[in-house]
Amino acid sequence: MHVGVSAWRLSGPRLGIGRYIEYLLKYWTTMLEPGDRVTVFLHDPLERDALRLTQAFDTRVLRPKMTNALWENLLLARAARDVDVLFGPSYTLPLTYRGPSVVAIHSVDEAQPGAQSLWHRLTYSQKYRLSAERADAVIVNAHSTAERVHAVYKIPMNRIETIWLGADDEFRPIDDAALVAATRRRLVGADRPYVLFAGGLSRRRNVPMLIEAFALLKKRHSLPHALLLFGANRDNIPYREIAARCGVADSVFQTDGVVAEHRELVAVYNAADVYVLPSSSDGFSLTLAEALSCGTPVVTVNRAALGEVALGYAITIDEPELAALTDAIGRVLTEPETARALRAKGLERARDLRWDKTARRTLGVLRDVAARHPHRAGNTRSALPSS
Repeated sequence: MHVGVSAWRLSGPRLGIGRYIEYLLKYWTTMLEPGDRVTVFLHDPLERDALRLTQAFDTRVLRPKMTNALWENLLLARAARDVDVLFGPSYTLPLTYRGPSVVAIHSVDEAQPGAQSLWHRLTYSQKYRLSAERADAVIVNAHSTAERVHAVYKIPMNRIETIWLGADDEFRPIDDAALVAATRRRLVGADRPYVLFAGGLSRRRNVPMLIEAFALLKKRHSLPHALLLFGANRDNIPYREIAARCGVADSVFQTDGVVAEHRELVAVYNAADVYVLPSSSDGFSLTLAEALSCGTPVVTVNRAALGEVALGYAITIDEPELAALTDAIGRVLTEPETARALRAKGLERARDLRWDKTARRTLGVLRDVAARHPHRAGNTRSALPSS
C-alpha cells in the first residue's frame, strides 16, 4: 500500500493538527507492513531525523510555495496521482483529486452558534464539507464530532470512523522537585504554584471568564497561585486589561507556547496544580489527553468531546458559567483529597488515550479504503491492523 499524506501543517510551529500528523508518522514507523510506503507531501523541507522516519517514508516538497488551498488543488492533486490512498489530516482534500481518499475532520465549530465568523462559514466550512463529501472515509476524533459531521455535512454514518486521539508515552507524572521548581520560575517568574490553560487563547475557550474565576479565587482564599495561559493569543484577547480590572495583573502570565520539542510540555503539566479548559465548543483536545496522562487534575466542561473524554475522570461543569467554574477550580486548589482523587482518575483514563491506538486504527482505515480499489498501482490487500 502506498499512502500519501498532505502534511503542510508540519511547516512552522506545530500546534494541534501539526502534532497529530507528527505522532501518526512516528507510530506508523513500527506498524507498516513489508512493501508499504508513505509519501509525506510538504510545503517546506523537513529533516527526516526530526521525525525518526524509516526508509519506508519519502518526504516530497511541492513547489512553488502557495496558499494552502492552491497548494493542495494545483500541486498536491497532481503529485498524489500514483498513491493508493491520499490522507488529508487537516480537514481538507484537493477538490480536483479523483483517487481514493480519507479526510480527518477534527471539529465542526460552525454547528455552535457564534463560534465562527461569517467569513469562516462561507470559506473554510465549505471546503471542509466538500472534502468530507468527496472522501471515501471521514475520520473524526469523538462520537460527538461524528454526530455533527453527519448532521451538518450530511455524511452517512457508515462513512465516518471515530478514532480518539491520545498522548505520547512521554506524558506521565514526574517526581523531580527541582525540575518542577525550575519550570515554575521560567514560566511564572517564581517557584509558585499555578493554574494552567494550554491552547490558543480565544473567546470560544472562555479565557476572559477563566481570568475572572481565578481572580475571585485569589481573593476568596488568599491563594499564592499564578495563572499561566500557555498558547498563542491569535484572537487578541485583552487578557492584560482583564487581569488588571480583576486585580490580578501581577499573577497572570502568557506565553505563545512554542517549544523546540513537544516533550518539553511534560514539565509544564506536571508543574501545574490544575489544568482548566472551559470551552463552549471544542473538538478532541490533545492538551486534555496530555494533562490527564501527566496526572494533573482537570476542570473542563461537559460538552461534546470534552465531556466524552473527561466525564467521571475530571471535574466537569455543565455549562461554562462563572460561578460553576470558580467553584470547580476552587475545589481542586483547596481540597487536597479532591486533587489526589483526580490525579488517580486522570491516570486511569489516560490508559485509553494512547497514540499507538490512534495510529493503528487510522492506518487500518487507510488500508481498508486502499483495498476497495485494487486496480490502483502498488495496492496490497493486507488485513486491517487490530485495534
